[in-house]
Amino acid sequence: MGACWAGVSLAGDDETGTAAADASASPSVTGAERIEDEEGPFSTDGTLTVAGIGAGLDPGELCSGTGGYSDIDFGTQVNVTDAAGTLVAVGSLGLGEKTELGCEFPFTVDDITPGSKFYTVEVSHRGGLTQTEDQLHAGGLAFTLGD
Repeated sequence: MGACWAGVSLAGDDETGTAAADASASPSVTGAERIEDEEGPFSTDGTLTVAGIGAGLDPGELCSGTGGYSDIDFGTQVNVTDAAGTLVAVGSLGLGEKTELGCEFPFTVDDITPGSKFYTVEVSHRGGLTQTEDQLHAGGLAFTLGD
């Protein structure tokens, strides 16, 4: 059974404007302290929707991957690797919930090591999607598996 991944980053904060506002509002925090905070491990979040599954369920009901998607379920591992292919963080899928599009699973990945030009986010063995560090910092990632 063929499957296709599609990824979209939905969040888009203007971090430069926020940083400038923070700098003027917090004169007690030095530039060096601000850089140190930004260089520490960070988290990202998002959703994975498995399209077209959950027929017969009402919106909001719990659901799981079925058939060719049976590996997609609560607790399925979400891996984040850096540009060198090194695993830098691991998270997992939350409980699936029926939506109009299929079954949607939230996820959070904590303690991502910063400093890579790009990262790959992969759920189970489904192949990874490439994201920039800024996209991961913004969170709100939305991936779709299936038709």
